[in-house]
Amino acid sequence: MTNTCPYEPVNPVRPRKSSSLTDALDNPAGVIRLSVIDTPIPVLPDAIRSLADLEVLTLNGNGLVAIPAALFELQKLRVLNLFNNALTELPVGLARLTRLGSLTLGDNPLRQLPDDLALCSSLHELNLANLPQLDFVQVWPLITQLTGLEKLSLYQNPIVTLPEAIGQLEQLRVLRLFACRIKRLPASLTKLSLLEELDLRANQLDEFSFAEAAFPALRRLDLSYNPMARVTTVREALI
Repeated sequence: MTNTCPYEPVNPVRPRKSSSLTDALDNPAGVIRLSVIDTPIPVLPDAIRSLADLEVLTLNGNGLVAIPAALFELQKLRVLNLFNNALTELPVGLARLTRLGSLTLGDNPLRQLPDDLALCSSLHELNLANLPQLDFVQVWPLITQLTGLEKLSLYQNPIVTLPEAIGQLEQLRVLRLFACRIKRLPASLTKLSLLEELDLRANQLDEFSFAEAAFPALRRLDLSYNPMARVTTVREALI
């Protein structure tokens, strides 16, 4: 008699990667990474929900104009990268991605972001770079509720100042704000005591008057291409 385990899986599905949306949707089981770059996909099909094992989704330079709510059914998704598309809005539902740790929306004509972005409590990395049409008056209250953020990229945006509430992001380690239009920095910036990298290149700052003790973990501070006469603190701007 042959001993067999009644709980042994039959033909287990092996995790795999794909670079073709069509192939992934034709055979969705086991697809954990899907990376489609510079391939025209104006609208992501609702069938994306069939990729139940997906953990990392990268769609860059695809000309996407819309994202279906079906995307938010991918409960294992950890990384969502939608850089360089044609998105003007996102549907409500981001908060349904309870494992989402990294979100990249940069280089899109987005005007607003869904309010439930503020409820994405697992986010530790957020990229909103080069979004010239984005209404930051609407977006700042959402960003500053993401208290688990460790990396925040907002470079190449028409940002004149930062809100005092940015001090709520006490877990931030990397803050990239180069090539904005920032004229002043809020005092609450000193609450970001874990900052290791602060990039403020090419802004409109005429001073940087924070004591070195305010940023004990800082390893890189870049203030180049600002109209300040000189840097007076943080070891004369270590970089």
